[in-house]
Amino acid sequence: MDSENMLQVMEKLKSKNNFLITAHLNPEGDSIGSQISMYYLLAALGKRAVIVNHDEVPANLRFLTGSELFFQQVPDDFCPEAFIVLDCPVKERTGSVAKYIGKNGEVINIDHHVSNEFFAEVNWVEVGASSVGEMMFELFSRMNIKLEKAVCEAIYTAIVTDTGMFNYDNTTSRTHEIVGRLISQGVDPKKMHEKIFETKTISDVRLLGKTLNSLKTEADGKIAYISLTQEMYAEEGVHAVTTDEFINFPRAIEGAKIAIFFKENSQPEKINVSFRSKGKVNVNLLAACFGGGGHAQAAGCTLNCSLREAQEKVLAEAVKALEK
Repeated sequence: MDSENMLQVMEKLKSKNNFLITAHLNPEGDSIGSQISMYYLLAALGKRAVIVNHDEVPANLRFLTGSELFFQQVPDDFCPEAFIVLDCPVKERTGSVAKYIGKNGEVINIDHHVSNEFFAEVNWVEVGASSVGEMMFELFSRMNIKLEKAVCEAIYTAIVTDTGMFNYDNTTSRTHEIVGRLISQGVDPKKMHEKIFETKTISDVRLLGKTLNSLKTEADGKIAYISLTQEMYAEEGVHAVTTDEFINFPRAIEGAKIAIFFKENSQPEKINVSFRSKGKVNVNLLAACFGGGGHAQAAGCTLNCSLREAQEKVLAEAVKALEK
């Protein structure tokens, strides 16, 4: 871990009193888990913190203690002295929260994406960490703050989701050491897996089926992609479901080197795109072609266009990435 930048973060956490915590659009396990753990760390220091996200907490993560603390707007009576941006490589990826960041107060950027733009006064970026949740564990340890069960479950959620249940190559021996510590503190892996991955509504499963039915391939099967449209949402009578696992299905296809998931946003002409790579293709560079980023084998971006246009643009670049 980068001790110097971690120490700078620790100093800021001690010297300020009011913090706004945020993370990226369409939050998943790492962004939610790391924000909850940061909230409790600040509470242990006697500080006031407010968590504000562009989007609400996904349904499968609302079992976490602390998930009820999230706002989608900054409270009128709150004036932050510092902004903590977690798991977000680019400030603009915080969505509607971006307009507040740095307006009054310093910015602390804590992230593990290789595409991070170091946009803050203090930047603690660990590209070798499996997740920001893993970094939060190190922060608790360095500051000698007790890990309450709620924090242990939040950090475990961050790690298990961002490592693809420990299947991705960002899983290290240190990752397993940390998870072992969390389990020894009372985290129940079976219960956590059931809550995060196996608690779905009928609409969730049907929507997955519709999305998988859209499966197509390009480049002799080396590219596999799926699409989720607003029409599919409407057919099931839902407006949002947890879709983090959807990308794993095209990724699992034999021979596929790049998996892509196109998802129509509720806003018109806005497409969220997720990438996964099983081979040597660096999908972080692929996402960067469209203003996104992430990791070498897992990345994402957003395009302001129709679904068809997004597919044409992204697939064309994906074929080029394969050729390289």
